[in-house]
Amino acid sequence: MGERVKQKGEARKTRSGVYTVPAVKKAFIILEMMMSSHNRGYTISEVARLCNLPVSTANVLLYTLRECGYLERAEKGTFSLTMKLFTEGNKLIRQVALCDTAFPELERLAKLTDHTISLAIPDKYELIYVRIIQGRGDIQVQAHVGQRRYFHQAATGKAMLAFFPEERTKEFADATGLPAATEHTITSYRSLSRELKRIRIQGYAIDNEESGNSLWGVAGPIFDYHANVVGALGIAGTVLALKENTKFLIQETHKSAQKVSRSLGYEPPILTRLAIRS
Repeated sequence: MGERVKQKGEARKTRSGVYTVPAVKKAFIILEMMMSSHNRGYTISEVARLCNLPVSTANVLLYTLRECGYLERAEKGTFSLTMKLFTEGNKLIRQVALCDTAFPELERLAKLTDHTISLAIPDKYELIYVRIIQGRGDIQVQAHVGQRRYFHQAATGKAMLAFFPEERTKEFADATGLPAATEHTITSYRSLSRELKRIRIQGYAIDNEESGNSLWGVAGPIFDYHANVVGALGIAGTVLALKENTKFLIQETHKSAQKVSRSLGYEPPILTRLAIRS
């Protein structure tokens, strides 16, 4: 049984036995009311009347939503929606579009290599795996959908980090301190900068036991029609299993990442042949 909530109005237990917060429901009622109308701007008393709320409750919720960036308050005292709902919703749309577009290439690589294939997207300081196809080998790479990892600790993360603006890379390094996952993980900003420069030149990133002992991987960045890096596609396995096929795996990963990028509307400024370095 969950912990008993003592503060009145903070949470309520439903018939199914779970606790919910009424204030959160009321906040969404306000947002949905504004979205379904012309978003002309509403006073506190109008919101209270239209949403059947006490004026004091409407006042607190409106200012809370404003603090969170979902509402703005005009000089005349009316509240209206900002574009934050649109931009946050667009993130989900882009993620779904990326997953759907990339999945055929993930399947192709899985059939071609028998290794673990992953699709990752960037968050603030971490990558998030959004699709995983486990390899069919005896040794499985431990990765799952929803798993997070710092950018510098994996090939997929470095493939994205290399194409972020320099100030974002510096912010990432300062905020995280570049912690090590293994003794091979890059932990200095100078070394990381050199690695990212190499990735930008060659077009792919390598994980040489940086995410886990005896693990090796390769990943290619995925770009959208604005030439922004929106994800990375990677292959992972053990050092012994992949050692003899390095060149082939790099070629196929890069090929798939480029195909997904083109499907998202990306047009490279200059089409060059990938320089393969074993």
